[in-house]
Amino acid sequence: MRLLLIHSDHIEYEARKKTKAAEEDAVLKDGLDEALAVFCAVESLDEENIDDAVRQAVEEIVNTARQLGTTNIMIYPYAPLSSDLASPEVEVSALRDIEEALREQEDGFVVRRAPFGWYKAFSLS
Repeated sequence: MRLLLIHSDHIEYEARKKTKAAEEDAVLKDGLDEALAVFCAVESLDEENIDDAVRQAVEEIVNTARQLGTTNIMIYPYAPLSSDLASPEVEVSALRDIEEALREQEDGFVVRRAPFGWYKAFSLS
């Protein structure tokens, strides 16, 4: 799994166009202030042990958020981070598992997730 973690004053996205793998129950526009932006790509290699990949990602995200002193986290599926992506089904499942695991932390994280399978625009400052 590839992660790009950026501490931002503000991140927002807007989903603009569906792909054939688009999530149907998507929040099409959202944003957070003072957030850890988590750009994420689940890779085909992760499919061999997806639970471990999710656990490692959550651990890295939690540790980084704690170091930065932020409780706002935006998960943003970002395919350009890898040239060898997992199947859409595995990627969506992993992203949902990461989102859920972060919400279950005792840190009181506010977690939002941009939808998978959409062409999106984002703003980061």
